[in-house]
Amino acid sequence: MLYYRRLILRITKIIMLTQTFLARAINRPKPMIYAALLGLSSRLFIAGCATSHNELGSIDTQVIEPVVSAVYETNELQDAVDKANTLDTRSTLVVFDIDDTLLTATEFFGSDKWYDWQRGRALDLQGAPVNTRDSEKVNCLFDVLGMVFEMAVNQPTQTNMADIVHSVNNDVVILTARSGAYRSATMRELERNQLNFSNKSLALSDIGYHYDYTLGGRTAQVSYVDGVFMVQGMDKGVMLLDLLKRTGDEYASVVFVDDKQHNIDNMAHALKGAGIHFYGYHYNRISKAVTDSEISQANAARTALNQLLAGYFVDRAEHINQGQCDY
Repeated sequence: MLYYRRLILRITKIIMLTQTFLARAINRPKPMIYAALLGLSSRLFIAGCATSHNELGSIDTQVIEPVVSAVYETNELQDAVDKANTLDTRSTLVVFDIDDTLLTATEFFGSDKWYDWQRGRALDLQGAPVNTRDSEKVNCLFDVLGMVFEMAVNQPTQTNMADIVHSVNNDVVILTARSGAYRSATMRELERNQLNFSNKSLALSDIGYHYDYTLGGRTAQVSYVDGVFMVQGMDKGVMLLDLLKRTGDEYASVVFVDDKQHNIDNMAHALKGAGIHFYGYHYNRISKAVTDSEISQANAARTALNQLLAGYFVDRAEHINQGQCDY
């Protein structure tokens, strides 16, 4: 659709140019006008690509390159940075996910794949679905996740992760599905792992954007501060375009690194529609397989957390047990 909108715009410009030409040529002999129109019409016929005109009214033609949409499998962050280095620095944006892309949990309980297991979409080492019993699920999943984020620490997905990220010369956006309610713990762990994106922020430092966004009948509270965009599970492609619209930044290309295939797919779809070249890297270094020992550990951790809340935070425990969730 974007191609046709551009084509219509350029043809409209040609028509306007033709009208200007006729106005200037009204006093010329008719044979000269016919000859000029014949040449102009032939230009219009071949303008299936793009046209531009200078102040004198001459028309140039050029071919519109198709929008690139490429996806790669990788277990190395450097691959995405290397691709960015082959593109124009000023017109290329580099976007990183956080969980299991830059950072990963040290324990299964509260990790990215624990979340998938709680939602019933985990796989075992053979790629078969893992059943999650109702008794193994926590009440108020996002409340518990918030507690774990406050207590747990993250580690780099690669030992040289910070060095790789620091080597990026382009503008950078950190785009996470996490809720803005977890911003404090998220920023703490990024800082602890030598990651600070305030100097890369597309908005004023420490101010950014906080707003509600509705998509598909669901409204999320999203926030962009100090280079970190937290979109609460919304479509990352749609949200990135919305952020760029708000900041007024335009890019010809986006290099995107994420561990979830659906995020890669959503980004590819959104950027193609916007006419932006897309280079997606599906990062697969961190295993998503869930083992029996991890399930046993998670069940033990759930029991211990429930006991802690019941013994020392009685009111909060009662709220969670009754499904009165705050997140």
